Amino acid sequence: MPIRRLSAALMLGSMLVSGAAEAATGSGGDPIVVRMRRGTDRIRLHGVLKEGVDCCTYKFDARKGQHLTAGVNGPATRLSITFPNGDGDGPALPDNMELPETGTYLLSVSPNLMADGAYGRFTLYLAITK
Repeated sequence: MPIRRLSAALMLGSMLVSGAAEAATGSGGDPIVVRMRRGTDRIRLHGVLKEGVDCCTYKFDARKGQHLTAGVNGPATRLSITFPNGDGDGPALPDNMELPETGTYLLSVSPNLMADGAYGRFTLYLAITK
């Protein structure tokens, strides 16, 4: 009996560890929360795109009718967005887009594997305006 319990505990432990590895901070399963300073509608975020690493997804709340402006300096990237209802757009976003609903959005920065220089440090500029 003790061996079965130990085996079950080891299996459960390995499932928990593998689950945690799948949801690394910045991945789609554990996005980075964007918090702007009170009184501002803009923020600058830094990240690193590495080969084989699921990064970088950012989560923010916005209201219907607000406008999102996003830009990236750094390696060749693609931007995509997931709306609160689960629909999405990308891998290329317009320079300024009106947000269609109130809720939580996910914005993902990923390497553009069709271009040279797809990995490295980047700066993401976001503005959410009225």
